[in-house]
Amino acid sequence: MGHHGEMVRVSSGPLSVEELLREYAVGPGPSVRANFVTTLDGHATGGDGLSGSINSAADKQVFDVLRALADVVVVGAGTIRAEGYGRLRTEDAGLLAVRRAAGRSDHPVLAVVTASGDLPEKVVSPEDGAGDLLVLCAEAVRADLADRLGADAVVPCGTDVVEATRALDALRDRGLTQVLTEGGPHLLGSWLQAGVVDELCLTLRPVLVGGTGPRIVEAAAGADALARFDLLHALEVEGDLMLRYGRTETS
Repeated sequence: MGHHGEMVRVSSGPLSVEELLREYAVGPGPSVRANFVTTLDGHATGGDGLSGSINSAADKQVFDVLRALADVVVVGAGTIRAEGYGRLRTEDAGLLAVRRAAGRSDHPVLAVVTASGDLPEKVVSPEDGAGDLLVLCAEAVRADLADRLGADAVVPCGTDVVEATRALDALRDRGLTQVLTEGGPHLLGSWLQAGVVDELCLTLRPVLVGGTGPRIVEAAAGADALARFDLLHALEVEGDLMLRYGRTETS
């Protein structure tokens, strides 16, 4: 899925949810998006080690819209533990109506990627009215997770690691074709290396954190770029830049 040659759109000022839904609309075919936030000095988290401390109201609005357009949100277990994820829920009535009009479930499925099987109870225990859970795991921990969650919720996608292509095939076999990943950096790195990320949605916050901390991608360095993307739009709201990139077409 390439986007080379599309018009770059630059907007300024607050946008309505309806405008954001148009700006981030995707076609009917399968799609894989990544959504991240970063500071001017390249940090994916604030000084407390959490991405929430560098979020903003505009970034949260885009975050909610991207979830509303997704069938499934894929997150690494380390990020689940660090950020305190629970099952997903569409709180906004307007976005709930958008999901229903598109024939989606009320809430996105949460798909957790884990090689170790270490899942917090907040994710394991279902919440009333929240979305379903899938666990994309290594073969070695399938039996233990199946005992804990039920066999239908557990999908082995590799022997020792969770392979990106197998994970996406498993999601698509379940009709979950619009895929959004929110991290963490190791998951994004492995998916970029596998060449499966179609779009990167990146909020650039006008703050400097300093010190050391994670970037949005953790992956082994290579001689060539890990991936190349074309800018599709740049939306500016109160100094924040909401950037949408599409993977560069290769000939």
